[in-house]
Amino acid sequence: MSGSEDTKPLSDATQKLKKTGYTNPAFKAMGIPTLRLPSRNWMIFWTVLTVSVSGIVYDKQQQKKITKKWCTLVEPLSKEKLAVNERPRKITVFVAPPPSDYLDTSMTIWKRYVKPVLFSSGVDYEIFTEESQGLIRVEVAERIRELRRELIKHDAELKWLEAEGKIWNKFKKAITQGVSRLRSAEELDSEKEKILALKYKTDFDYKNLLGVYRENKNRNLKIVSQDSLVTDPSMSGGVICIGRGAYKEYIDGLHEGFLGPLDPPQTQKSGATENQETEAQTINPPAKEQSSEQENSAEHVEEPGATEEQAATETSEEAPEKPKPLPKPYITAAEYASAKIPSELASSDIIREVESQIPALFHQPILVLPMPHLVGFLNIPERIYRFYRKRYVADAFCRATASCVLQKVRPFEPTMDLDLAKLEENDWPKKWVQQGKERNSEWVRELQGDERVLTKLRVFEPSMIDDEEN
Repeated sequence: MSGSEDTKPLSDATQKLKKTGYTNPAFKAMGIPTLRLPSRNWMIFWTVLTVSVSGIVYDKQQQKKITKKWCTLVEPLSKEKLAVNERPRKITVFVAPPPSDYLDTSMTIWKRYVKPVLFSSGVDYEIFTEESQGLIRVEVAERIRELRRELIKHDAELKWLEAEGKIWNKFKKAITQGVSRLRSAEELDSEKEKILALKYKTDFDYKNLLGVYRENKNRNLKIVSQDSLVTDPSMSGGVICIGRGAYKEYIDGLHEGFLGPLDPPQTQKSGATENQETEAQTINPPAKEQSSEQENSAEHVEEPGATEEQAATETSEEAPEKPKPLPKPYITAAEYASAKIPSELASSDIIREVESQIPALFHQPILVLPMPHLVGFLNIPERIYRFYRKRYVADAFCRATASCVLQKVRPFEPTMDLDLAKLEENDWPKKWVQQGKERNSEWVRELQGDERVLTKLRVFEPSMIDDEEN
């Protein structure tokens, strides 16, 4: 009897611990069990999952709202009317990949935050990307060197035309005086008619009689850019550098093209000739080897068993072409102070392109966008924190791009603006930075500039956008 008495309190305890839940006769009739709250572990799981997913969804929605807000702010600019012969303002964008990563990471920032604002404003843009270090520096320096060559050529042509015009005027006076004495008025009139007929024949165009060009007043207008019409060069164009590395290369390229020589130094030329000789030796082998190869090729052609598959395998076995090495800088940072400003760039305060009359690249304001890209296993908590706060990054990038579109410009301050986006360097992998120092990479070197070049620069300032404009 005692054993049966002990089991009764245990069964009562289990009945008391059992959850009652919620039930209904209709639910029982349909076979639905009693509705109870999930267990503790399931509650923790669903709570964590709901909070994490809702945080992602909320952040994505806020990013879309922020992007739309800044796009609507600059949208009225796209509705402004342009003349039939005008092209819109053009912005140059330089994009570099993050250290030890691919270009897709940088292009994500461009596609999500920068491009929508530029597209909504109706501004034209030109994007230049690089896969390896140094391409942006070479591109910027070569553009400025090409501008200098055009200016030198243009000045020489002007001097030649002035001298030729003086000679031609003297010759014309002598000829007209002699012809007027020798020829009669009728002969001169007939000669004029022949000249006019020849001119009409050369200038004749069916566009003057048919199509949309007939009786069109704007057909002879020259196509111009909005950047060429501004008097203040800081209101023309613009440059956007995505990433600290792109900004460093851009500044180095400006100094190289502005202060450096037009032709590469002799050391680079000698190195280039040596490389060409070695390449020529590898491409053009000795005569004996060529003759033997020709004999082998002739025998190979005469063989009846030669098929297209063998030719395909031979072509596939050929080694791929190696990328050309980047040229070294024409001038180093230590040589900036001793370099002289070229005469073609010192002729006037505002330097413009010869044909388009657009202000030079170094006159156009700069916008630098940092590229937050943190990697590493130990940085996972920080990466998660940043992942849920991308809306703030979107707001900063869209605001900065809007300042570029709205032309919120201020002078360049070397003590402060040379360190633009410098916080990005804290995210760079330490091993990569150490390897860069060993290889003397331009990304890890301290950015230096010359005051004569930096005084010509301007910077877009995002803080100049008032909150009332938003």
